[in-house]
Amino acid sequence: MNTRWRGRALWWVLLAVVLAAGAYAAVRYRSAHAFEPAGLTPDSPEVDALRRAAADANIVLVVLDAVRADHVGCYGYPRETTPNIDRLSQSAVVFEKHFSQSSETKSSTASLFTSQYCDTHLSDGPRGLLDGTFTLEQGLSRAGLRTAVFSSNLKVSPAFGLGTDFDHQECDAELMPRTRAGERWTQPEVLVRAFRAWLEGQHGKPFFAYLHFMPPHTPYAQPEEMTALFRGLGPVNFEPGDYEFPEPPRPVRPTPPPLPEWINLYDANLRYGDWAVGEVEQVLREFGLFDDTLFIVTSDHGEGFGEHGYVWHGRGVYDDNTHIPLVVRFPGGESGGRRIPTLSQTIDLYPTILDLLRGEYPRNGAQGRSLVPVIAGLADGVHECVFARAGGPPSKYLVRSPSHSLVLWENAKWRALYDLRSDPGQRRNVIDQHPDLAEDLVAVFREFAEEQRRPPRDFLDPDAEMAPLPSAPLPELTPEQEKHLQNMGYLL
Repeated sequence: MNTRWRGRALWWVLLAVVLAAGAYAAVRYRSAHAFEPAGLTPDSPEVDALRRAAADANIVLVVLDAVRADHVGCYGYPRETTPNIDRLSQSAVVFEKHFSQSSETKSSTASLFTSQYCDTHLSDGPRGLLDGTFTLEQGLSRAGLRTAVFSSNLKVSPAFGLGTDFDHQECDAELMPRTRAGERWTQPEVLVRAFRAWLEGQHGKPFFAYLHFMPPHTPYAQPEEMTALFRGLGPVNFEPGDYEFPEPPRPVRPTPPPLPEWINLYDANLRYGDWAVGEVEQVLREFGLFDDTLFIVTSDHGEGFGEHGYVWHGRGVYDDNTHIPLVVRFPGGESGGRRIPTLSQTIDLYPTILDLLRGEYPRNGAQGRSLVPVIAGLADGVHECVFARAGGPPSKYLVRSPSHSLVLWENAKWRALYDLRSDPGQRRNVIDQHPDLAEDLVAVFREFAEEQRRPPRDFLDPDAEMAPLPSAPLPELTPEQEKHLQNMGYLL
């Protein structure tokens, strides 16, 4: 064979190899991204009863921003901060140990919409969701529901890449025409008005409505009569403590009011958020829909008053920042009055709702677990541990079992272990007394970390090589939106 023919033969061999490799990559890509429905809870009389209650029901998910569970009446708080939620809880399922995936609104809500941990959805700061991410609203649309989002928090809006898959969106600028003289568009009245107007045009087909109210998040703009309910009261179960790890100082805006009046203002504003819950219920009753609605009340994160060195939220992973309420009322009060003492977390809501509706969602897309088995009384729990991340510097991770919590810092040097049975306030670091238990929880975190899209190995090894962040959409904010974020303390 002469040189020319050998060259042509080699060229054809190389082309065949390239085509074969391309075909293999295409098949592999399609296989990895194929829609494989996740398994649902097996049928049983108890599960069937829940599914019958949820069949053809509307779903209303109300999020009150920055509610710490220990300030809610049905979670044991002695003040009357949440009379409407407390009343609902009597005919609802109350999850006593429910935790957010983040102490920051954007990442926590991204976890709710995607059923993914923060290091998998990677929608932190200004980053939107990664292209192709399957969301709760997509799953409910596939199940035949109309979907709508109403949000008073700019960070939960299409402007920040969240809620883009809803059929109807009223966030930020869309709410401005709903305001009246003397109102801010972040006030609950405006959101309730928008929800009522939308309902007037809905007939027949079931719907999913997500409502994100600002209270009790700052600004504290509750009516004076609510402020007066708590003015001058002394704090309840509040003991500020020293923070043992010297993190770099960070500017705080807005400046917290002095204690104890800060807590009183927070409680008054929580009463304002609870009022909004009652108003949403009343609107549904006016339209004859409440008894045909799966009604869910929760929060995106808690709020710190300096108990562990943190104020507001975003940097803490202790219970004051991550333990949040979850109250689920089924149509007709099915399974009402039950309290679930086992661990649950924000990412569980998406698979739970779709499990109830027999809705399909990608098998490999959701990291949460359906709570249907524990609601039905067929299981004692679904998680051995739950996980939450908070910002920094340095960032922190919470690994929480029913009896202990482990806090890891991004510098991979600081660690703290708390025995929740004797120290529910997480004040005494007992890691030196229980090194073996701490290492067991570190091993749990190591396994968890390797399951994430971008494994947070830097919490275990300061020299760990981190995978690059995949590109994601970034918001383009108007001057008015930037001013709004500054007023909320998000931009300095």
